[in-house]
Amino acid sequence: MTSQDLLDKLAIREVLERYMRFNDDRAADRIVELFDEDAVFQVMGKLVVGRAAIHAMFRGDAESEPKRWTEPGELLKQPASLHLCANPVIDVDGDTATSELDFHVVSRNAEGRARTSLIGRYRDRLRRLDDGRWVITHRVGVSVARPGEAGTSPEWDRALAALPEDERNRFLT
Repeated sequence: MTSQDLLDKLAIREVLERYMRFNDDRAADRIVELFDEDAVFQVMGKLVVGRAAIHAMFRGDAESEPKRWTEPGELLKQPASLHLCANPVIDVDGDTATSELDFHVVSRNAEGRARTSLIGRYRDRLRRLDDGRWVITHRVGVSVARPGEAGTSPEWDRALAALPEDERNRFLT
């Protein structure tokens, strides 16, 4: 492994970790910068294509981008959730890469206590842009804490079965 390979893996890991933090912050403007213009995002039975659609998915009904914790008055505010990531396996091949990353989402219940919202794995494809930055070109979220046997895909099978054939064919296998 070369020093460039290590630098690429570190840069990719930075993208993956920033995604987690920006998601916790509900920062759609910052999340979308981590994705390629025509990126594909498959998560929880949804297929979202392109930066504009990814931005809309994360922005939801919010009227504006939330303030960063570094802005005055924001330091002590509690985050909406914690997206924890672990065990990244990153393989670089020139200007493209793949990554598999485990995640655990913790949010608060009505009493303010932490609870697990979701556990799963992201499977990503990335590419290096002309300016040297790495971006996600395709992200698939696969749940662990959903009904089904290990090694099967009932959550995705149900979601895909409900789609018209032409849209179903857009999902990567």
